Amino acid sequence: MIKKSKLCFFIYFSILLILAPFSLPSFDTYYYWDWSRHLDLSYYDGSPMIAYLIKLSTLFFGDTVFSLTFLGIAVTALTSWIIYITARQFLSQTASYVATSLWLFSPLMTLDLLQQTTYDTPLCLFWALTLYYVIHYLKNHESRTIYFIGISIGLMLLSKYSGIVLVLALLIFLISTKYRCLFKTNHFYLALLIAVICFSPVIIWNYQHEWQSFLYQLKIHQLKENTNHLKAIFHSFFWVILPSLNIMLLPALLCWIHKDSTKYSKAKYNYIEHIILLCQIICITFIGFYLFTAYKAIIRDNWLTPYLIASALLGGYCYQEYFYRKSVAIVLVVYTLLCVLIVINNSTLYRIIPTKKLIYYRLIQQVNEQLKNIPSSIFSSGWFEARMLFFIKNKPIIYTLDCGSLQNQYSIWSKDINQKIANKTVQEILFIDLRDRSECLKKYFERCEQLPTQTQITPKDIYSVYAYKCTNRVDLSNHDQPLLTATQ
Repeated sequence: MIKKSKLCFFIYFSILLILAPFSLPSFDTYYYWDWSRHLDLSYYDGSPMIAYLIKLSTLFFGDTVFSLTFLGIAVTALTSWIIYITARQFLSQTASYVATSLWLFSPLMTLDLLQQTTYDTPLCLFWALTLYYVIHYLKNHESRTIYFIGISIGLMLLSKYSGIVLVLALLIFLISTKYRCLFKTNHFYLALLIAVICFSPVIIWNYQHEWQSFLYQLKIHQLKENTNHLKAIFHSFFWVILPSLNIMLLPALLCWIHKDSTKYSKAKYNYIEHIILLCQIICITFIGFYLFTAYKAIIRDNWLTPYLIASALLGGYCYQEYFYRKSVAIVLVVYTLLCVLIVINNSTLYRIIPTKKLIYYRLIQQVNEQLKNIPSSIFSSGWFEARMLFFIKNKPIIYTLDCGSLQNQYSIWSKDINQKIANKTVQEILFIDLRDRSECLKKYFERCEQLPTQTQITPKDIYSVYAYKCTNRVDLSNHDQPLLTATQ
């Protein structure tokens, strides 16, 4: 069993690396890649860790798709190893491999961490690391471990704000168990200070930018005012949480149903009972937090990925103690098949289900073919549209012009050059977008030459990429392409 597990992991990661040069990550990945070209203390959308990691990867492999995909694979492998050594602190070797497999081959994990590289990637890494040190402390009661917990929590929050959910769960665990005595120790508060110091770049950036990032997170996913909030909660559970987590919702419940308070009565094994309780509290707090959030905001499936870590550990425990071995084996077989299909479908070599990102990737390649000279900087209308410009050859600097789309981080990067355009000191630009922006561009430029539109028609929709060469210089010569002249 153990040798087969090692072999399966090796084969799986080998397949991922072989397919990496041909993978096509989701477009959000390229937005964070652009973060890595503008390293900062933090960003409009959230914490900066993903930008630092992408920068590290691109230093070795360049600004390539492989660089972005490799980072996701490497962090996933490291997270898997951390989950394994976490499980080994209270589970057998076989059960630890089962726990790791339940996490690694979960379709949600594959969709979130292997199909894209976003700030969920480092979030899961440091979430798992935090849980490792917490469980290590429960087993060994070493004071120095508390400081490693503080560092891990700080790095987790430096990865994504939603790491606060794990912090909340840990506080609930402390308050509800004998470990509340930690509140009386200096170690706890020094570790807390270390976590704040690790997170301080985000605090400093927000202070410098009028708390834009924190305010953005509070309002961006809010429901409309006339929304039925109870209905929204039920919708989030049955249409987002249940399909995304599916069978992984059960381990916490099964551990509660089979709970035997006398099983670990001996002090030598009492820590296992606390570990199981900790993982259950994390799972319950996580689901409760996002159901509460669903009352006010739209829930997205990729937010749920960290839940799988504690649930997988409980799944390994159920496998070891409650003899759900056939059931777990069936789940792993189904999960593995689904994951392989997802990974294959994410490449440009084999496409089982057509996706928008592949269509736009091909359209951008057509734009590359029609453009002889690419300027050092190009423009789009917003962060969502700008993501695809990763595929423009020569990797120009990307800016945005306000045409009604959300600007996000680009509103900061583009501020100076937008002022130059308003003052007409920038005379010519290349503008590429997913929509016809000719009317919007009239506000900024004397005239715009629309290049041939690249279009692909599918049975369900029509996809297009529009390109314009815009200028503020008066040119009375004839043009081959029609000009869009601004109203005087």
